[in-house]
Amino acid sequence: MTYKLKKTVVLVGMMGAGKSAIGRSVASHLGANFIDLDDEISKAANMEITEIFDTYGEVFFRDKESKVLQRILDKEPIVLAAGGGAFVSEKNREMILSKAHSIWLNSDCALLWNRIKNRKHRPLLNKFEGFDEFKSLYDERACLYAEADISIINDQNYTIDEMAKITADKIFAFLKHSFEEKV
Repeated sequence: MTYKLKKTVVLVGMMGAGKSAIGRSVASHLGANFIDLDDEISKAANMEITEIFDTYGEVFFRDKESKVLQRILDKEPIVLAAGGGAFVSEKNREMILSKAHSIWLNSDCALLWNRIKNRKHRPLLNKFEGFDEFKSLYDERACLYAEADISIINDQNYTIDEMAKITADKIFAFLKHSFEEKV
């Protein structure tokens, strides 16, 4: 027997939590399509995320993010990797909580920092002088991510595929009522 999602599953959390990598694998485990919100914003703007931030600023980016998110949530159910700041916006958070199931990939701040500190393609990351500034952002956002339907601890001792399987199993167990049987 196979199953089909009734509502979109949105992975939220800090940059570096593995939302895209784990999301692709989770979608495969759940038999659903996968979309990365940042990729969709880039396609819509015909620009990279860093170019959007540099040219138009964060306010413009967040407005486009909300519009693209709305469009995606109004379509067929999928697994969606939201950008790190998407769930921070009250408007986006309310949209996600009312139209989808939200899963917080909850990761240790130091682990995240080690994963992302040398990446230059993340616009907000370029503003940080070091770990303390990143931790401050992490602390600000953690209480908002905690509003997600469920939290899954992202364990560094697992591979992406192992973490995706664990995540998919937890999502499936939590959202059994959100699947319909397909023949």
